[in-house]
This record gives sequence, C-alpha cells and structure tokens, in this order.
Amino acid sequence: MVNLLKFAKSVGMKVVTVSNIKGGSAKSTTAIHLADSLSRRGKTLVIDMDMQADLTDFFLPHHSTEAIEEKNVMSLLLGRSKIEDVLIKGKTIDIIPSTLTLSKLVRIAEDPFFLSQNLKKAIDSVSKEYSYVVIDTPGSAKYELTSALYCANLVLIPVTPSKWAIRAVNLLLDEISQTESLFSASKKSAFLPCLFGTSKKHREILERLRSIEEIPTLNEIPKSESIKTKTEKHEFLKKDSNPWHAFDVLADEVIRIVDPENRFPFLG
Repeated sequence: MVNLLKFAKSVGMKVVTVSNIKGGSAKSTTAIHLADSLSRRGKTLVIDMDMQADLTDFFLPHHSTEAIEEKNVMSLLLGRSKIEDVLIKGKTIDIIPSTLTLSKLVRIAEDPFFLSQNLKKAIDSVSKEYSYVVIDTPGSAKYELTSALYCANLVLIPVTPSKWAIRAVNLLLDEISQTESLFSASKKSAFLPCLFGTSKKHREILERLRSIEEIPTLNEIPKSESIKTKTEKHEFLKKDSNPWHAFDVLADEVIRIVDPENRFPFLG
C-alpha cells in the first residue's frame, strides 16, 4: 500500500501565506481549515503572525496567556529564540503561536529584512520535518506581513464580498510587489473567494476578481454557518460535509500550484 504522507513529504516543504490587507476577510478561518486539510496529506505546521492571535486561540484554547507569552513568534522573529523553543506540538498540527505583544515589534525592530531572514532560516531549519507550513497574517501592512510574504511559496488571498474587496486586493498586490523587489524573489499568488452568495452584487465582485488574469481564482469556499460555528467552538469541520469538501478541494488546488510535479492530489 502506498504511504501517502511519506510521498507528500518527499517533494519538499511548501509554505502557504494566507493574507489580505482588509480585516474580516476570513484569513484565520481559511488558515485553520486549510491546515486541517493539508495535514491529511502531510505533516503540517501553522504559524500565527497576527497579533489578534485567532489562529493561536483555535489551536491552543487551554494554554494560558502566560505560557504563550514565553513561547511565541515574536522572539523567533527577533532572533532571540530557536524554532524548537517556540514550537508547540499538537495532535495532528504543530503551531508557533502569536501574542498581543507582537504589536510592539515595529518599535523594537526597524529592519524588515532582518526579521524576514530570521523567519526564513527558522522555517528552513525544519524543512525535513514538515510537508506544509501555513502562515496567518495581520490585516495591515506590517513587518510581520513582509516576513510572511518573503517566506511564501504561495500567497493565498481570501476575498469576501465587500465594497472594499478589490481595493484591498490591489493594496496587497502592491505589498507583494514591494516584497518581491526588496528580496529579488517572485511569488505565486491565488485568489480564494469566500462567503460569496448568489446576489448580483456578489457575482459582480467575483467577476471583477476573475478578470485579474495574471492571478488565478480558485474554487469558492461556500457561505456556511457551520464554518463560523465550528471555528468559534475551536472545532474542525465535520468530515464529508460540504464545507469540509470545499477545503479538501482547496488543499489539492494549493498543492497543484506550489508543487505541480506532485501527483499526490490525484491519487486514489
């Protein structure tokens, strides 16, 4: 019998940064359930780069704030801790948590290049242990976002149907372009429509998104109360439910983009 996890790991670790400049665009929700789907294909690490720490709250609901203050992504970015010192093992997914203290980062460090290099070196040091890394990012252009973009093999951009959707996308694309120029490294990107309904307004926004030809638009994550409810309860989606299948399809789409030579998504 084919060992699928071993097969997925053999192609090398891939980093997916989930980002959008606009708050409330389902970044953390996407990161959580994408990580769950990817973890069925290979060992997965999640990194919370958002001071709001929604990803951290989901994966570590019973950890005290004192414990998280001692082991979090900020000390890793500043080069004060090794990745093994801040990484918390989970049942199926490991996590590097965030903290509200991350809000002080911009006052402590003045060089985004330094922070980005620290994060990249840390992630590279565990490249043989993980197949996938999923990074959640803040809803603004901060040093944390620059670092996460720098490390990404794919920038996954969740887009919700708001009047600011296209404007927020363009701002993020500018940020990605600046990061590419700073580090002389091009990045793959993809749009992920989330929570779109069938109204004319929603369909118009979606068509505008799809008209940006240089960036692919992936299959939609449906508007679903169960996604919100399960996430708020710190629970993964029910197996074989429609939302579960949507994120399962997303995982395969992501793998096709970051590693087109990997035939794993097409097995069985």
